[in-house]
Formats: sequence, C-alpha cells, structure tokens
Amino acid sequence: MMRAKLAFCGQHAEVVARSLDPDNLPGMNLETSGDVLKFEFSAEKIGTLLATADDLLMNIKIAEDMLTTEVE
Repeated sequence: MMRAKLAFCGQHAEVVARSLDPDNLPGMNLETSGDVLKFEFSAEKIGTLLATADDLLMNIKIAEDMLTTEVE
C-alpha cells in the first residue's frame, strides 16, 4: 500500500474542501485548518495514486477558479 499527503494553502480552503467532499473515496482523509487544506490517501498501485492526485489538483483548480471568477 502506498500513501500520499498533499497540502494546499489558500483563502478559500474550507469552501474548496466542501466542494470536493462528494468525490472523496473511502480511506481518503480531508482536513482544513484556517487557510490550509490537507489530503491523505492511499492506493495499491502507483498509477492509481498519481491519478487520484491529478484529479484532486484539477478539482481544486476548478473550485478556486469558480470562487475567483467575476460574473459579467
């Protein structure tokens, strides 16, 4: 079993965490503390671990973009 820990800093950490919550897998731990968002997750294969990290990065970017985009 391989494990990964990712931490992100940003003023919208709590809102981003709530937007990602529906996609969390069993065994995925998500915490927020102030402006810090932390993920811990594991997988049997390195490809699965990397794919999960890639999905998290993309979803965080989308959530951040939605929070900072001005409506015209």
